[in-house]
Parts: sequence; C-alpha cells; structure tokens
Amino acid sequence: MDHPSIRYALCIGTVAVVQYALISQFRLFGVSADLLLVLAIAAGIHSGRERGALVGFACGLCLDLMVTTPFGLGAVSCLAASVTASLMADATVHAARRLIGVVALAAAVVGVLAFAVGGSLLGQSGMLDGHLPTVAAIVGLTSALLVFPAVRLCQWADPEEHRIRAAAR
Repeated sequence: MDHPSIRYALCIGTVAVVQYALISQFRLFGVSADLLLVLAIAAGIHSGRERGALVGFACGLCLDLMVTTPFGLGAVSCLAASVTASLMADATVHAARRLIGVVALAAAVVGVLAFAVGGSLLGQSGMLDGHLPTVAAIVGLTSALLVFPAVRLCQWADPEEHRIRAAAR
C-alpha cells in the first residue's frame, strides 16, 4: 500500500462514505459541504495539475454515482476545480501558503459553476436559478475551512518522495 494511487483510492472511498452517510445530513439553506470537491481541490494544491486532475476526475466520478444528475457532470466539475486550485496554488509563493483557504474557496466556486452550467447545458432545469449564489457561497466557505485537513490527507496519500519535482526533470 505504498503507491499514491492506492492511497488516493482509499481516501476517495472514505470521503465518499463520510459525505453520503454524515455530511449530506447537515445542511445550511438546503446546501451541504462537498467533501469530494474539497479532496479534489486539496489534491490539486498538493499534488499538482496532472495528479490533481486525475484525483479530481475520480472524485467526480464517485460523486456521479451518488447523485441523479447526468453521469460525468461531477467528474468534469471536480476536474475543473482541481486544475483551478493547482494553477492558483502554483501562482502563489511559498510564503503565501496561508492563502490556501482563498484558493480553495475560488476553486470550489469554479467547480459549483461548472456543475451548474454543465447541468443546464445538458437539460437539467433549475441549475442556474437564484439559489446558485447561495450554493456557491456555502460550498466555497466550507471548502476554505475543510481544505487544510484535506491537504494533510493528500500529504499522506502522496508523500513527497513519490513526486518528481519540476526542477528534477
């Protein structure tokens, strides 16, 4: 169990169970936190664009198994959020790591908007209604808070020795 793929699979499975069994029961204005989205964002921040994109896509596919929206919509939205988080994290200097919460908030909003716009384009009614700003705000704020333990989880799943530094290539 030393390979990051196996560890990330365990993380995704565990997060999905916690999301479905526990977190989805707690709602504020009809919206709950999205732990799979948070994990996708944390993977983008910690593991970079490529691995973050793979983890984000896998998180989204897992989400797609739990919701009734068109299959693949969650995968695309988590992928978009993960890549956004990775690009934003790469743009910040190491001294500004305290901005990770802001990065997570922005990436979560991108993920929520991608989900809503994609769903609307696929014929899902009510995705782009007046409730969307509330959803984006609550998911964004909870993501900003939950990203810190999620990054720690990603550090366990993908330790430094498994990643090739850009300078070493």
